[in-house]
Amino acid sequence: MTTLASLPEELLERILAHTVIAPPAPHPRAPWHQGNTSTKDTRSRMAPLLVCRAFHRIALPFFYHTLVLHSPRQSAALLVALRAQPDLARGVRVLVLPSPSASDAAVLSMLPKLLVLDVTLPNSAEDDLTRAVRDLRTLQELSVRKTAGTYLSQPAPRAMLDALSSAVLASPQLTSTALSFPLSGDPALATLTTALAAAPALHTLRTPLPAMWAHAYAEVAANPALERRRATFTSFSGPASQPRPILPTALFLRAARPHARLSELIRTGTHVMAGGWRGRSATVGGATA
Repeated sequence: MTTLASLPEELLERILAHTVIAPPAPHPRAPWHQGNTSTKDTRSRMAPLLVCRAFHRIALPFFYHTLVLHSPRQSAALLVALRAQPDLARGVRVLVLPSPSASDAAVLSMLPKLLVLDVTLPNSAEDDLTRAVRDLRTLQELSVRKTAGTYLSQPAPRAMLDALSSAVLASPQLTSTALSFPLSGDPALATLTTALAAAPALHTLRTPLPAMWAHAYAEVAANPALERRRATFTSFSGPASQPRPILPTALFLRAARPHARLSELIRTGTHVMAGGWRGRSATVGGATA
């Protein structure tokens, strides 16, 4: 009878990877919420590591593939583990920071092969953390979130946005960026807009649909890299593979029509309902062709 232990190690790696890699992180909850982490989920992912020495050796790097750090205490515990076994740091590919803190700076500096960063804009300035973000060079995907109580005009969010802009420009393989807020003419977003417009490999930008026209989208759409790849403009909420359809009568879409390049990108990546992008334009009291 064939047993798991008798299977080729390459096959075991694929099987164990599905059992120990953390699932995609949920949207961050309010700071006062006590149920930010799930010990049951962590215990389930740890179970394969306790089966035998071979399973532990094979699965341990996958356990560190995706890290979600909710508190300075978790960051400190992770640092202890990574310093004891530096090889584990090279296996980290995804880092989620729902509540960034100064202790996360040391973690970032130890991840030479980090590919995906999901960060929520902080409310307090942390110079060490922003410096660590500026030094990132290997990002392929970036997600930036903002809580309801965070304002882009505040010093801490602006400092993080500037640091992320530097990381975008320094990461030649960055292909996807998702924002939980729309781009706008806010001065705090100027550096990020400029960085996205110059990102050499960017092919996907995912944001909520703006209520009003924002020239920042036309600026990003002028990125020459988008000529070579498919670009997508969709809502941030919900899975990227199933974006919510939007109405073609939205003010932003009407204002975007004269911008040929931006219009092309929207048609490519956004599900526009009720007749599609080229449907009839609605007017008060009736419809005209």
